[in-house]
Amino acid sequence: MTDLPDEVPPRPRLGAAAEHRAAAENAASRRDYDRALRERFRAVLRGLEQDGSLPVRRSRTAQETADDATTALAPQHSTELHPAARSFDEVVYGGRAATEHEYRRLEYADRYSQSAPPPVLDPLEIEVVEREPKQRRTIPPLPGILRSPRFWAALAAGLAIALLLYATMQSCGAPNAPDTPDLPDPPSPPEKPREDDPFEFGGGKDSIFTRLPGWLAFGGLQFLLAFAALIWWRARRRGALVGEPRPVEVAANELLAGQAGLYRRSGDVAHVARILRTATLRRIKRRLGGEFTDDQLVATVATRLGVPAQQVGTVLFGDVPDEQTLNDIAAHLEWIETELG
Repeated sequence: MTDLPDEVPPRPRLGAAAEHRAAAENAASRRDYDRALRERFRAVLRGLEQDGSLPVRRSRTAQETADDATTALAPQHSTELHPAARSFDEVVYGGRAATEHEYRRLEYADRYSQSAPPPVLDPLEIEVVEREPKQRRTIPPLPGILRSPRFWAALAAGLAIALLLYATMQSCGAPNAPDTPDLPDPPSPPEKPREDDPFEFGGGKDSIFTRLPGWLAFGGLQFLLAFAALIWWRARRRGALVGEPRPVEVAANELLAGQAGLYRRSGDVAHVARILRTATLRRIKRRLGGEFTDDQLVATVATRLGVPAQQVGTVLFGDVPDEQTLNDIAAHLEWIETELG
């Protein structure tokens, strides 16, 4: 009894279609139709895989090959593979001997192995050995009290209160008396100035702060520091600056409605009528083609429209006392432009 190998042998892979086709023809020349039928069917399968008709698979039965070819090939071509698949199963797995007729029929149906492109090289299988990652030194986590924001807030508040108490005690306490220095003999008094000499006073050398009491000087310093902290706290900026895009795009109808509302609020109907008439005169002069005086323009428009010239003159140049007259003027101006085309 032989020892079995420890390693499982790898699954055999099919070669190129040309190799199986050559092996089939060699076996048929020796009248070994069992091997010829087996190699010819493998040549058909590899030809279909190499030209892209069937996807490449590691294992596929003969019947699965015929079924897959039914969806990938034309009906008149795929029907020829089903009898060949049955013969392949009976010969390879059933132990029946293949006949020359079965092989010649499969040889006639094989139109794929000879024209198949060369196979794509199989990717190399590289065994990847995973290595355990190196253990990095980790810093032990901080205690829970040190990770609490409330602890640090309470500590900061306690330090601030202690600093304020210390400053208050230093400002309220009396300064220590200095040691009595050894004073030299006082200088002789200066000569008394004569009455005709002007009085001269020298510049002082002591500061005004040396004259203030200690509690006032230190208290004033504390108030200045508190005031500076308050100014910094109120003046600090929260968040990033946000710039508003310029210019702002406004819809035409909204702009027109806003201007109309401003004109209506102002109540200056004469100014609004002047704006409407100026626009209308500019457009109708362009249509009439020429420069006209006011009287010539009124006569030309009245002639073109067939209306009295007095009516046209009132619309184009008359007074506008109230809002109702403004509405009538606007309607007539629109009518004049429409009729003139």
